[in-house]
Amino acid sequence: MKTIATPSPIAAKKLCADANYGSVSEVSPGIIVVLAENPKDYTGPGTNTYIVGDEQVWIIDPGPSCDQHVCAVMAAVGERAVAGILVTHTHMDHSPGAAPLKQLTGAKTYGFGALSAEVMALTDEEVDVDFVPDLALSDGQTLGDGAWQITALHTPGHFPNHMCYRLENKGMIFSGDHVMGWSTTAIIPPLGNLKEYLEGLDKLARYPTSAMLPSHGPVIESPAKRISDVRDHRMARHKQVEACVRRGVRAPSAIVEEIYTDLTPLLIEAAKGCVEAHLEMLFGDSVHEQPARNDFVPTGAASSFA
Repeated sequence: MKTIATPSPIAAKKLCADANYGSVSEVSPGIIVVLAENPKDYTGPGTNTYIVGDEQVWIIDPGPSCDQHVCAVMAAVGERAVAGILVTHTHMDHSPGAAPLKQLTGAKTYGFGALSAEVMALTDEEVDVDFVPDLALSDGQTLGDGAWQITALHTPGHFPNHMCYRLENKGMIFSGDHVMGWSTTAIIPPLGNLKEYLEGLDKLARYPTSAMLPSHGPVIESPAKRISDVRDHRMARHKQVEACVRRGVRAPSAIVEEIYTDLTPLLIEAAKGCVEAHLEMLFGDSVHEQPARNDFVPTGAASSFA
C-alpha cells in the first residue's frame, strides 16, 4: 500500500486556490482568524493567526514577520486591548510575527520557551532563534479568566517547545501543528519525536472538545475522530516501516520509495525524516548510530505531509 491519505501537495493546492489572504473570517463568536500569505507544501494555504476575545483579546500564533500580515492582524484587533500574544512553537511560520505585534500593542508574549543553543545546533530546520517569550508557560498553566480563560498544553513531538491552547469555556483547542485536518504532521528527528507526538495525541484526546483550530488549514469539526484517524494513520505507517525493516530495507530513502507517493522534493525529505522517527521508535537511540539509515537532510520547517 503506497498511501493512506490524500497527498498533502494536492490538498495544499486546493486550499491555496480557495484562500482569501489578509481577510478576517469568524470561526465562532469571539474568535476570528487572519490567514497569512505564506503557503508552502507543508503549510497548506499559510498560517492561521487567531484573535480571541471580545473587549480584550488574545492573539494566538502571530505567524510570519510580514508587514502585510501584521497590518491585517492589527486591523482585525482594532481598538481593543491585547491581553497577550501566544506562540505555539518557534518554527519560522509561527513565531516571528510576535515581535512586531508586541511593539505595536505593548502586549507580553507567551510560549513554552526558547530552545537552548545546544538543541538548536542539532537541526537545520527553519527555527526562530530570536523569539524568547516574556513569560514561559508550563503544561497546564492557565491564562485569563471568565469566558476566555486559556489553558496551555505542552505537546512536543513535532517540535520540543510546541504548545496547544485550550479555550476552557468553549471546549475548543488551538492545536498548532500537532493536529491538522488537511494533512498529517511531520515528525523529524532529532527535534521531532514520534513517541512524544503520540503521547500528545492521547493528551488532547482526553479533553472533551467541540472543535480544533489548527495553525494551518480549516477548522476540525470532529476532533475526537480526527485524533483517532491521525493516530491510526501514524501507526499504519509504523507497521509499513517495520515491514520494510524485516525485509532488509532500512535506508529512509528506500523506505520512502516503497510506502509514499505523489510527494514534492521538499516533502520527500520530510518523509525521510518521518521514517527516521519511526525507526527511532523501533530501535531507540541506537538508530542514530547506524549510518545506513541516516540518509536524509532536514529541509525547512516541515509541518505536514500525507
